[in-house]
Amino acid sequence: MRVEKKIEINSTTKKLYDIVMDGQNAPRWNPVLTNVIEKEEGKKFLLKSDVGDILIVDTESVENEHVTWRMENSDMNSIGYIVEPKGDLTEVTIWTEFENKKLRKGYEKVADLVIKGLKNYVDFLEEGGDPEDFDKKQLMVSS
Repeated sequence: MRVEKKIEINSTTKKLYDIVMDGQNAPRWNPVLTNVIEKEEGKKFLLKSDVGDILIVDTESVENEHVTWRMENSDMNSIGYIVEPKGDLTEVTIWTEFENKKLRKGYEKVADLVIKGLKNYVDFLEEGGDPEDFDKKQLMVSS
């Protein structure tokens, strides 16, 4: 099964791609991530999240276009982002693939939270905000 959520964000594909690829910074804006731990240099990452720990074992990406992460020991098989220019905006798609259809509604909610968190973070930065001052919890309440 696959869940996708899309949103348009007033920023460049490069900026959005760079933010998504910066795993160490992801807990700053991603409302479900609490920590990212590099397990094997540049190859394996452990994501600590509100929905459980996720071990990333493979990454496939095309710069400024898309990224796919594959997992082990997770209910998700893979997760990814696609960034596409749409005039002055960028359409961002987050998606995840999984086997257990009972998890669909939960993954839809999480995908919605994550993509709104990304939009809030980028909007904050585009308005001149300092990443150190971003409060992902406060901005999620106002979405």
